[in-house]
Formats: sequence, C-alpha cells, structure tokens
Amino acid sequence: MKRRELFQLGAAAVAGLAVQDKVSAQYPKVLDGTVRDRFWTFNCPPNTDFGPLKRRSLITPAEFTFLLGVPNIIMVQASTGESKYGRFEPPFEQYALALRPFKRLVWSVVGSGGFNDPKETEEVLALAAKAPNFAGIMLDDFFTGKAEGKRAQFTVDELKGVRSRLREKRPDLPFFVTVYYRQLDLPLKDYLDLIDIVTLWGGPSDLQNLEANLAKVEKLVPRHRKMLGCYLVDYGKATGLPIPLMELQCETGLRWLKQGRIEGMIFLGNTSGDLGFESVDWAREWIAKVGDTRLT
Repeated sequence: MKRRELFQLGAAAVAGLAVQDKVSAQYPKVLDGTVRDRFWTFNCPPNTDFGPLKRRSLITPAEFTFLLGVPNIIMVQASTGESKYGRFEPPFEQYALALRPFKRLVWSVVGSGGFNDPKETEEVLALAAKAPNFAGIMLDDFFTGKAEGKRAQFTVDELKGVRSRLREKRPDLPFFVTVYYRQLDLPLKDYLDLIDIVTLWGGPSDLQNLEANLAKVEKLVPRHRKMLGCYLVDYGKATGLPIPLMELQCETGLRWLKQGRIEGMIFLGNTSGDLGFESVDWAREWIAKVGDTRLT
C-alpha cells in the first residue's frame, strides 16, 4: 500500500472531518461519548520491533493511527537496544507538529524497556506547554518487576518532582503508567498513588483471565482511571495475535467501556502495522464497526 493510499484510507476511516480551529485544521471530528473517542494507538519509532519480529517495518505513528481510524496517539521512546533500529530524536516539537491532527497526544518520559533520559524529560515537559493537543505523560515499562530495591525507573521522590513540574505547566494533565498483569502482586501502591491512569497489559496467556485481572486492579486502585492495552502481535511467536484472541480482548474491552469500568483501549502498535498480520486488518475493521457506538 502506497503512503498516499494509506492517508486516503485513514481519512475515510475517520469520516466526518471538520475544521475545529486554525491550529488543527485537519482534526478528525470524533464526537465525545462515542467508542472511537476512547481509542488510542501506542507507537514507538518505526522498525524498532525488528529485533523480535525480524522484519522491516516502515509505518510511522501517524500513518498507523490513521490506518486504524483512531483519534488519540501515544508516543513512546525506543529502548537502548531498540534504538539501533530507530528512535525519536529531539527536538520533539517537530514530531508533535505533524501529530496535531489527532485529538489527544501523550508522550513518554519513560520509554520502552524503561529507557529514560533527563534531557528528554525536559523536552517532554516543554512540549506539554506548547502542543495544543498534549494530553498527558506516559511511563512505559516503569516498574522493574522487583519487590525490593529498585522497584521503578524513578524513585518516589523523583516521580513527585516530575509530576510537580508538569502540574506547574498544566495542572490538568494526567500521568499514564504501564502495568503488566504479572506485576499486580508487587508493592506498587506508593507509586500508583502518584499516577492518574493505569494502562493494563498482558500477553496471549493472560487473555483468558481478563476479568480476574481487572477485578484485582479495581481492588488495588479503585479510584484510578484505567485503560486496556491490546496487543496485535504475539511477540513470543513473532506472529499476529490469533483472531479469536483479538476478538476476546476487544469485545471484553468494549463491554468494560460500556460498563464504565475502563475509560479507554490502546492498540499496540505501529512497529508491526505494515507487516501483513491479519490481526491488524481485523482490528481496523472492528474499530470501523463499533467506533460510532454511543457510550452516553
């Protein structure tokens, strides 16, 4: 598929484009209260999954998000090992300019594999004050999986410091964090008390226990906002996620959205979006089918 065709497809998927203001003249007019308004994509620098997938991917975060017909985008820096295949190079403001058509933009200060750099944190904090669609900060792979010692990429005080500085610039902006189901029994409460939105992730073997895992999270952080992370790839097998598992996680997430138990779903990600996996096509068609459903 050529890039021009891809953007035409994306435009069709978010039919009903409207001019909202001069800053975001191509803004996809997605109505509040619809399912589509709650959908996000999770994006890393193009091709940075070459290691596990052993296949070159060229699709950018914007192209992938248009392909799925989703209005909200999360940008996550590559890990140290992944960066040999590509990374987001400062200044980030240049990337953010190309992402203005999207309704909401979230950017990581902790990236894939727990990567973080104080200079890049400064870039993101500056972006929060400039980008008109900036909607939060992501902490990906934030927790180390250890019960003692270094439990996270920041100390509690360091996280408090970043949070305080963000709130000075934009008091309305939330912090997102990645939590894997296998981490739910770890002592994380002191960190989670500083988080606004918990994004929940698990591999294929976790999908049969979605209900039990969400119940555990609801007990752990009953007042936190929550989102369901949806993989499109089985990284252990370097294949697309089987369609029955795609259907299970997506339909479960839709039911939770309707029940108000979660407030969003995140689809990962651009680094496998152009490799011909059936799971990507299935996700795009499913989003098109359910996206205009009203939640309120």
